[in-house]
Amino acid sequence: MNRSQPDSLWSLMHIACENQNESLIRALFTADSGLLNTRAACGYPPIFQALDIDIDGAIQSGHPMTFETTRLMLELGADPNLKDQKQRTLRELAQVYGELVVNEFDNWIASLLD
Repeated sequence: MNRSQPDSLWSLMHIACENQNESLIRALFTADSGLLNTRAACGYPPIFQALDIDIDGAIQSGHPMTFETTRLMLELGADPNLKDQKQRTLRELAQVYGELVVNEFDNWIASLLD
């Protein structure tokens, strides 16, 4: 389950996060909690996929940014101190999207990182 999927650099947990599939995320966690922090061939943990899709999805849809998938991953125990393949923290990835996104990140996520 933690290996990259054919034609993808992602693990099943990365794919579940990309699709914001809460029930699949929970099922994968139940089967193997280590999947929360696997890097697979892409080089970054699934929580970075969750954060990216939470931001992109809100921007593209115009819906409020609530970081539901990222919060779920943190609540299940994803390590908030891991870095991505470019050695960025979660907040540093949010900064790529600009100040408004960072403000929302700080409102929704920062308290979960302590």
